[in-house]
Amino acid sequence: MRFLVFVFSGLLFSLQGVRSQDTEIELLRSRLIEDALVNKGFVPRVGHYIIPDFDAAARYLAEQNFDGSWSSVDYLDTDNSWDPLSALDKILVMSVAYNQSSDPLYHNEKLLNGIERALTYWYQVDPTCVNWYKNDIAKQMYQGPIAILMQDHIREDLLYKIIEDQTPAPRMTGSNRTLVSTSVFYRGVLEKNPARIKSGISGVMDPVRISDDEGIQVDYSFHQHGPFLYNGSYGSNFLRETAWIASMVEGTSYAFSEDHIRILRDYFLQGTRWMIWKELFDYNARGRQVGRPSGFGLNADLQIPILEYLMAADPAFKSGYLEVQERIKNSRPQVVQGLKHFWRSDYSVSYRQDFYTTLRMCSERTIGMETDVNYENLLGRYLPYGLTYIYRRGDEYEEIFPVWNWARLPGVTSPDTVPVEKGKYTQPSRFVGGVTDGKFGLSAMDLQLNSTKGKKVWFWFEEGFVALGAGIKSENEHTLFTGINQSNLRGEVKVNGQTLAEGLAKLESPHWVWHDSTAYFFPESSENLFVEAKEKTGNLKWIFGLSEDTIYRKEVFSLWFDHGVMPVDDKYVYAVFPGISSDESKDLAKELPVKVLVNNESLQVIEHIPTERIGLAFHEVTDYPISKKFTLSVSDPCLVLIDKKSRSLTVSDPTTELDEVTISFERSNGKKHSVTMNLPDDANASQSKSIELNVKL
Repeated sequence: MRFLVFVFSGLLFSLQGVRSQDTEIELLRSRLIEDALVNKGFVPRVGHYIIPDFDAAARYLAEQNFDGSWSSVDYLDTDNSWDPLSALDKILVMSVAYNQSSDPLYHNEKLLNGIERALTYWYQVDPTCVNWYKNDIAKQMYQGPIAILMQDHIREDLLYKIIEDQTPAPRMTGSNRTLVSTSVFYRGVLEKNPARIKSGISGVMDPVRISDDEGIQVDYSFHQHGPFLYNGSYGSNFLRETAWIASMVEGTSYAFSEDHIRILRDYFLQGTRWMIWKELFDYNARGRQVGRPSGFGLNADLQIPILEYLMAADPAFKSGYLEVQERIKNSRPQVVQGLKHFWRSDYSVSYRQDFYTTLRMCSERTIGMETDVNYENLLGRYLPYGLTYIYRRGDEYEEIFPVWNWARLPGVTSPDTVPVEKGKYTQPSRFVGGVTDGKFGLSAMDLQLNSTKGKKVWFWFEEGFVALGAGIKSENEHTLFTGINQSNLRGEVKVNGQTLAEGLAKLESPHWVWHDSTAYFFPESSENLFVEAKEKTGNLKWIFGLSEDTIYRKEVFSLWFDHGVMPVDDKYVYAVFPGISSDESKDLAKELPVKVLVNNESLQVIEHIPTERIGLAFHEVTDYPISKKFTLSVSDPCLVLIDKKSRSLTVSDPTTELDEVTISFERSNGKKHSVTMNLPDDANASQSKSIELNVKL
């Protein structure tokens, strides 16, 4: 009898467990339906291809052929733009209308028949794209919501086919794994299969970790397609899908662990948030997106639905996410301030109250850029070699890319010709990195762009930055340029206070140039400086091979150095002060708060006079008289930032190869004070390290 009681109790417990699982699955299904109908949660996914028109269901039904097709859709199209997705868009819009109680077509039999006929025709034709992504990821972005909405309404054979189209198990890496696993999750809910649901959620959670490979890096940058910075594209997709699914399963047995939620929180607040300025997502963090129309806009609004899901998944930090969201909506800067160098991605961000500047570099440790991927970014070969964006409003470069001179990119030193090559590109340089105390700092790059070489440094301070170039030489037979800026033209351009006429001009020993609330100062005499202010035209097809022959016309401001053909030992210096008026520029030109102390191939040194901070880029082992009392020397090439007022020393190793570095301060009498600093290693190699000094400089 006791045995029978145990058996009965066990069966009861098992049945209760099954009922509990069924209840949770039904809860997940109801959340997915509500998300589709109320939040339109699928729009950030499918919106990359087509923005759904939710008022068009009746029109789509009226335009439908008897066989379920639409004459406007090329079902046999196979190229990357893949027109058949427009058929799935129509079916999805019709499915929303059928389930939306406020819609005139709610539970309309003719609409249901149209949806079934459209799905029947789709599976008869079975459209296929040459791009695997459209077949294995994009198509499922539409089908999952369609199936969830229509599960209780369409014929079982059609539902079965949609379910079979969903991915059975997680695969791939990074953002792609997240998107594929979302399809697995949909399939598990549709099948009422707890194991498959768990598998899909696990596939989404797997990349939610600090990785040495693709995915979230220890500095909260995001890598995809190798060590390639992609927070603004794949990383945004990853966060969107992860936060979305975390919000769907919150409070259930499938919920994310606190560790996973914390990583998502830190990834956004300590990483991605630094890449958002007002309504803009930094172009430098979007990879090849600037080479296609979807990447021309400001795009920070794409983070708004992500933040909604983060609030639902991480309610304890709702106020923080809400503040970020409100600042995007109201076009205000985020609360982060100072200088941050993402050492895993060769990327620096200077985030100030009135302006925002970012720098993209590359090294042998990172991939600089992808070009000609799906015919995107055809002219992007030089993008990662020091590209410096200068923002105040955020729209300074909006839609400028089709008319850009891609051989004169802001901050980049490159030949006057851009090779159109397919692949992933970087440079063999080891000496690429940044040093920062959180407010001030230095970024440095040993340029080795094929036959062009040079030492490039950016010194960041609260009012702006100074850019230095030394030892610039090239064996390329084309003219060599260093771009300073190339932005949308807004208002007048002034040179030494005089308004510049429209067109191209070579500037004779200019002291300063002003345009659009930004001043450019030239502390050293320059005979090779050019400025241009005029309308430029460009064909979209130049940078995006799948586009129509669309002509863009933009008024463009451009400022650059011309180093001539095959220079041997050229150099440049310029200082940028964003957010000031022309009159303020005139006053500032009399006495800049920064001074270039050394600029050669061995050493580059800049001082910010008011704060007594000095940045030093030691490309070689050498010394420098840091004050009247001391000469500073280093044991190895490195980057050094000294705050003489607070007696602090900050060091980083741009090569990532040093275990330690010794900094020595020698008096004129020969007495030496040395500091040996153990440096971060492994994934943290090249991170800045600070100590207090025991000597008064």
